[in-house]
Amino acid sequence: MLKTVGLILFVVGAVLTYNPELVSSKAIANTAFEATERRILWGLLIGAGLLLLFHHQLQPWLLTLAATGFALTFGALVARFVGIAMDGSVVKQWYWVGAELVILAVFTFAYVKHDAIKESLAMLFK
Repeated sequence: MLKTVGLILFVVGAVLTYNPELVSSKAIANTAFEATERRILWGLLIGAGLLLLFHHQLQPWLLTLAATGFALTFGALVARFVGIAMDGSVVKQWYWVGAELVILAVFTFAYVKHDAIKESLAMLFK
């Protein structure tokens, strides 16, 4: 059931990332930066779909938090790359790509090293 919902969210997010005007009544953006930014919200649907497709547990909470952050950031990054490819490249967008890659690295580290982080937090809050 969750995989089906995840697949639907992923497909809807991908379609709306490609063509956000399907559901938006806003005027077409004036700049390439604004046009790309309109796609980011739909990238979050891609991330939510990926989360439901590949992560099926709530406990331990740190893994779920890291997987959620990774999936949503990854979806936004995919949407940003689609926007850059379709609307044009702007330097400011590449700064956002760099920031999102750093955030992805942090969530990946938290996902892979969750046991060490859990032990550190337990010692810290003893």
